[in-house]
Amino acid sequence: MNSQTTEIKDKSKVQTNLERYIQNTGKTEAEYKAWATQVGRKMHINTLDKLICATMNIYSVSHLSYLTTEISDLMSQEQLADYLFEHSQNPLEIAQLWQSAKTEENAWLDKNSVINEHLKPFPKTDFERWGDKNWLADVSKSWFNKEGLNLDVQIQEMNHLYELEITIDDVIEFVRTYRRNTYSSPAAQKVRALENRFKELTSFALKDYYAEHLIKANTFTQTIQTEDVPF
Repeated sequence: MNSQTTEIKDKSKVQTNLERYIQNTGKTEAEYKAWATQVGRKMHINTLDKLICATMNIYSVSHLSYLTTEISDLMSQEQLADYLFEHSQNPLEIAQLWQSAKTEENAWLDKNSVINEHLKPFPKTDFERWGDKNWLADVSKSWFNKEGLNLDVQIQEMNHLYELEITIDDVIEFVRTYRRNTYSSPAAQKVRALENRFKELTSFALKDYYAEHLIKANTFTQTIQTEDVPF
């Protein structure tokens, strides 16, 4: 049997499942796709759970809450987070830190993050006017576009949106320091570092849906729900 024949049979099977789903539930094709995605994700989560259980030598990921890292009661929240990042061998603790760091990343706002998000290429003459021609060697050419919006106009728009008092000097320093699309806020760097730690412990990448699952699995008020296959 060649790969083309197998592909045709797989497509036929999916179509049959779709027809059965609609017939037995009265729902739409869009609802079937949403349901199939949910089922696929549950199966994927189960596979990841098994990897963690095998690595940690536990029966269920819900047992991770009993494997907490020993800490001092005298630690501040910041010290605790730093200590767990360095020493924890528990994927749950790293996932909790990651979820908190993601919230911090989404809320992060400073001059550099605003410049990074909103600054578009601008005329090279603007840099020469407000900066120093001797600094041009430090600046990526991707920042320059002779047809681009002038630098002072872009800064006015940024300050109108955020009222951070971003100056010409702030932007000149930013483009000297970072190439386009390479800036990463301290909060974003923390998130990436925690993702790397989680992967070191588990061998797989951490996603938001799995972090949420892992944390819920270790909450004593968790309600386990199952859904029957409708065919």
